[in-house]
Amino acid sequence: MSIAIGKRPKIISILSVVGFIFSAGQIIAISAPAIRDVGGWYPMLYGSIIALRFISLVGVWYMKKWGAELFAYVTITKIAVQVLVGDFGLASGVDAFFSVVFAIVFLCFYKRMGRDL
Repeated sequence: MSIAIGKRPKIISILSVVGFIFSAGQIIAISAPAIRDVGGWYPMLYGSIIALRFISLVGVWYMKKWGAELFAYVTITKIAVQVLVGDFGLASGVDAFFSVVFAIVFLCFYKRMGRDL
């Protein structure tokens, strides 16, 4: 039996749309020289993180718990990887700040999200 999930809050809609836009910009950044200069393996890892982030935003958009969880895990992983490889400039810092804020907001609505796929 499925549980009726309430209407999606406007803040989730706004943050999801902003996240989709930022993810589209980061997809373009995968081929940037700054990303390639870190290492030959880094664009592939960075691209995987961005793809998982986009997928998690789709889950959040549909009010699924796995979307909020995945977004939080990907945010932590992205920040950790960037700190470990020393790829943490102004743009990365701003992105990390907003990602953490997004993750906190998403997790605040965690109980209202559905567990199913």
